[in-house]
Amino acid sequence: MPRVSHPAAWRFPIWLVLATTFGSLAAIAIALGAAVVSIVSYENTRDLIDFIADREVTTLERSLRTELDPALEQVRFLSGYLASGMVAPDDDQRLSDLLMGSLAASPQLTGVSFIRPNLQAVAAARQRDGKLFVTRIEDGLGQPNYRLAYRLGSTTHEPIWGVPIFVSELDKPVMSALAPVRHEGEVIGVFAAVVSLPEISENLQARAGPETTPFVLGAGGTVFSHRQLFSGDFHLSPERPLPRFDEINDPVLAKFDERLAEEVTTGNDSSFKQQEVVVDGAKHLIIFRTFSDLVNQPLTVGIYLQSSVIDDLFDALWNALYGAAAVIAAVVAFALFLGRRIGNPMHELAEAQSRLVALDFSGAPTLQRSRFREIDVAAHAYNSMRNGLGWFSTYVPQSLVPHLMRPTSSQVLASREVEVTVLFTDIVGFSGIAQRLSPRRLAAFLNRHFTLLGSHIVAEGGSIDKYIGDSIMAFWGAPEAQEDHAVRAVHAAQRISARLTADNARRARKGLAPVRVRIGIHSGRAIAGNIGAPGRINYTLVGDAVNIAQRLEQYGKQVDDGTRSVIVSISADAAKLLPPDIALTPLGEETLPGRSTPTEIYRLE
Repeated sequence: MPRVSHPAAWRFPIWLVLATTFGSLAAIAIALGAAVVSIVSYENTRDLIDFIADREVTTLERSLRTELDPALEQVRFLSGYLASGMVAPDDDQRLSDLLMGSLAASPQLTGVSFIRPNLQAVAAARQRDGKLFVTRIEDGLGQPNYRLAYRLGSTTHEPIWGVPIFVSELDKPVMSALAPVRHEGEVIGVFAAVVSLPEISENLQARAGPETTPFVLGAGGTVFSHRQLFSGDFHLSPERPLPRFDEINDPVLAKFDERLAEEVTTGNDSSFKQQEVVVDGAKHLIIFRTFSDLVNQPLTVGIYLQSSVIDDLFDALWNALYGAAAVIAAVVAFALFLGRRIGNPMHELAEAQSRLVALDFSGAPTLQRSRFREIDVAAHAYNSMRNGLGWFSTYVPQSLVPHLMRPTSSQVLASREVEVTVLFTDIVGFSGIAQRLSPRRLAAFLNRHFTLLGSHIVAEGGSIDKYIGDSIMAFWGAPEAQEDHAVRAVHAAQRISARLTADNARRARKGLAPVRVRIGIHSGRAIAGNIGAPGRINYTLVGDAVNIAQRLEQYGKQVDDGTRSVIVSISADAAKLLPPDIALTPLGEETLPGRSTPTEIYRLE
């Protein structure tokens, strides 16, 4: 029977609809508006300029808080953490790890240190490339910076900011957030988090508008932040950590005088000050506001820009604000109608895409076709993407999917050394099971087994790296840091043990042999990241920590008495990270295959 072809339904290009409709309305509005709309008043325009100026200063102040607040939050957290007894104040290694974690969590910080009453300091610092970290133990008796930080920090009960100082080793001025650690009323140390004033200047300039120059001035006119702060010919030193505003080769800021400024109040009752200065015949407007709660001294936060920028805005407003008031009422009804016709399918598309962004593949609906060509193409692309992402999420670890969908995925998933806990599982006697089952039944058996074990690994925040025959390799601590990675891995092993024990009871009632599993757990340093050839890569771990975990799983053969559903072997490196309520039985030291030194091993009870 011949196939009957049906003509395709009409689908209109959205650009043609919009161009025809709004083009006609714009022509009518321009023609009628030119005759009936008067010039917008100067005062209204000035109010708009004042609003924009106030917004710029407010944005700059918020950006400055973004640079400063993480330092205060870190020393507040570190002080409370140490005061709680989680880390001993004389444990240099744990303190070093804690400080390294603070640097990793707050890219705004240049360094973090813990200063003891004897001025011995445990310090972690960011290298000049901004990525590599180093820790060290220093004697601060001969270093004025440590003496000053301890003196200021030990006299307060809340985190405070110290005074700007010049660090010769870094060749730049810095600010330190300080917080004391008290035990039974006595100060046992001070945490200091250092932020670089040059980096703050660079970040504020990057966030400012292309026509504006931001600045931050402290008491006495010292310059905390400015794009030319560290490019002048002035010399900074510990005795003179910051220059004055009239010393940095900025002719506009050199004429700044707060006494000559006038206060401006905007329509929302916010206010700022402004001063107009003339440099080489060009007018500049300095806009600023003083804040007293950013650091321990008043800070003047502001910007300046050429008056020509404002004049251009006035000109643009004069040209643009010839309204079409007479035609607004006529076009609103039609615009609403057309907007609904176009907006409804776009709204459905946006809602559906938001579910994909939230990785809710099952809840994301299948979109219907549309008569607007572009919307129809977008809906078809969305449906294809929905199906593809649904399958994609089953082929990679679920913990990686959110990172892969971010614009910064290449940075987050780049190879880096991290502290992780690795877990290997293996089925005892799997070869015999494989011989008894047909290929189809064997595949069903493995799928159920991996589902059972994998659900508990994922529930504890772990990433399943791969399935190797009847084995699972999983890890914690990457791509996102997990301070309790070892505890999570052990909890996953405990949940697996409880589930297998219950499942084996079910199998026994059916006359089936039990399924028993060996598990190896080890904590250590490993390289985590994308590994492989350009056309085929995996996010995985590489390092001795992986090998040790696999060897520990194999070691379970030597201590298997045949009575347990799960035999869990744990290295001492992982055991020391566990709370005391987790029961462990020491098994002594064993030289694992492929290693030259013995490994202390425990069994999870």
